[in-house]
Amino acid sequence: MTWNDIIITDSIWPPVLYYTVSIIVGILLYIGKLFVHRYANLTVYVCYALFVTLFSGIQVCIFRFGGDFTNAIFGIDLDTLAYKSIYNGAFVFFLLYGIAIPTRFK
Repeated sequence: MTWNDIIITDSIWPPVLYYTVSIIVGILLYIGKLFVHRYANLTVYVCYALFVTLFSGIQVCIFRFGGDFTNAIFGIDLDTLAYKSIYNGAFVFFLLYGIAIPTRFK
């Protein structure tokens, strides 16, 4: 088998863009957690916990409903069944975003 025998039918850009955006959002959520732990009052603490839960819920919806959800809500035609890495990555990001939920109150 040589490199000429390899045929790529699907584009690699949807998973690359999905993972890039998800990693950036995850980093921003974790930085927000550090900010909330350091400076926030009770109202900001609760609002930020709901904000993180919203983003985590979006990842669960991508995992569960796939392309129908992304097309209806975001207007992006993303077939998660064609890209198993996006399908499985959505569940992993759902779990990782749980780390960004604030755990202690100042």
